[in-house]
Amino acid sequence: MQDKTKITFKTITVEPNKFLNQINPDQQISNYEGILSWNTGIYGSKNDNAFPNFLIDLYQNGSAVHQNMVNLKAQLILGNNLQSEETELSSVVDPFIKKRNKSGDNLKTVFGKLSKDMALFNGAVLQVVFNREGKIPAGSVYHVPFQDFRLGTPNRYGAIEFGYLSKNWGRISNSIENKKKESVKLRLWDPENFMKYPTQLLFIRDYSYSYYPIPSYQAAINWILVDREISEFHRHNVKTNFFLAGMLTQMRQGMSDEQIEEASMELENFYSGTKGRKVLLAFVDQMADKPVFDQFAGSDQDELFNILGIQCYQNIITGHNSYPILGGLDTKSADLGGSENKLNTALLAFSSLVTEGMKTLLLDGINRIMEINQLGNVIAITEPLKITLPIAHPDDLTQAERRNYLYGLPPLDESQNNVNPNNDPA
Repeated sequence: MQDKTKITFKTITVEPNKFLNQINPDQQISNYEGILSWNTGIYGSKNDNAFPNFLIDLYQNGSAVHQNMVNLKAQLILGNNLQSEETELSSVVDPFIKKRNKSGDNLKTVFGKLSKDMALFNGAVLQVVFNREGKIPAGSVYHVPFQDFRLGTPNRYGAIEFGYLSKNWGRISNSIENKKKESVKLRLWDPENFMKYPTQLLFIRDYSYSYYPIPSYQAAINWILVDREISEFHRHNVKTNFFLAGMLTQMRQGMSDEQIEEASMELENFYSGTKGRKVLLAFVDQMADKPVFDQFAGSDQDELFNILGIQCYQNIITGHNSYPILGGLDTKSADLGGSENKLNTALLAFSSLVTEGMKTLLLDGINRIMEINQLGNVIAITEPLKITLPIAHPDDLTQAERRNYLYGLPPLDESQNNVNPNNDPA
C-alpha cells in the first residue's frame, strides 16, 4: 500500500506596500518621518517624494498630445465656471463666489485652478478658514497647489487625519537636503472640530487603490516618455543637419598630428549645429585617395521612430480615454454632419464619459463649503460647441460638393457611374 501524501494549506497575508513594491518598485508610497511619501524612484532615491513633480514635468516637457489632452480636460471641467444652481438664490450665492481672499482669488478663480489640478493629478486640495460661529466666510477659501500637499500617516483605524503643506517635498538627487523638510501640519476636513482646528484642508479625489489619486492616464506614462524621446531624436537630427551615423575614412597622406586634429575639428564643426554647411568638400591628388564613408547599421531608425510616433499618439489618446480627432488627428470615417459634427460628437462623448465625473467631484467638495454656510449649491455648465453648418442651395453645388458639405462623403468614382457630376442641365 502506497503512503498517501499529506497536503497542508497555509493562509498568508499580503501587505499591500510590499506587494506593490514587488510589482512596481519604481513607484510606491512609503512612510517617511510621519508623512506618506509619494515616490517615483527615478530621481536617485527610493524616497524621492516627487511623483507630482514628475507629472508636472511630463505635462510641461513630455508630449504635445498629452499636454493638449490635459488642457482640454481642464477647460471642459471649468465650463462656464461657477454659478448658483437655483436662479432665485443668485443674489445670495454670487457675492460669496465673487468675494476675493487675501491671495486675490475668488471662488471662480479657485475653481479654475482646481480644474487644472484635477485634469493633471486627478485630485485637488482646498484650504478653508472657519470663523467662531463654525462658518466659512466669503474670501476664506484658498487653492492649494497639489504638488505642495502630502498626507500624514493613517491612525490605527486606517483613517488619515492630517495633511502637510510644503514647497520642497521632492528629494531630487541634484538638490537633496539632509535636514528635515519644513512643512505645515493641518487638519483634514473635520467641520465639527472647527474650534480646535479653525484652518483645515479639503482633499478632493476620486476613489483609487491608493491613498493618493491615480492619474487617469497612468497606463500611458511610458508612451508619453517615449514621445519625448522621439522629439529629442528628431531635434538632434535637425542640429546635425540629418547627418548619417558613420565613419569617414581618408588617406593620411603624411599629415601631422596637428593637421589631423585641425581637420577633425573642421569636420566636427561642420555638423555641430543647425547653421552648418550643406556640402562637404574633399581635395585629393588621385581618385583612388578619395575619402570613404562607412555607414553604421541602424541609420534608418528614423523610419522606426515614425512608426513609434504613431503608436505613441494612439496609446496616449487611449490612456486619456479620448478620441483621435480631439488630439488633432482627423479620421477617415464618414459622418452625416461632416467634420464639424465629428468633432462635436467626440467632445460630447469625452465630456460625458471623462470630465463630467471630474467636475462632479470638485463641485461636491465646493458644495460642502456651501452647505456649511447654508447657501444653495453651485454648478458649472459646459456647453457644446456652437457650430454653424454651411447652408447652400442644392442647385449651387455639384454632386461632389453636396456629398462633402452635407454628408462628409468623398466624391464618387465618375468612371463607374453615369451621374451628372457637375449638376449641368440635361
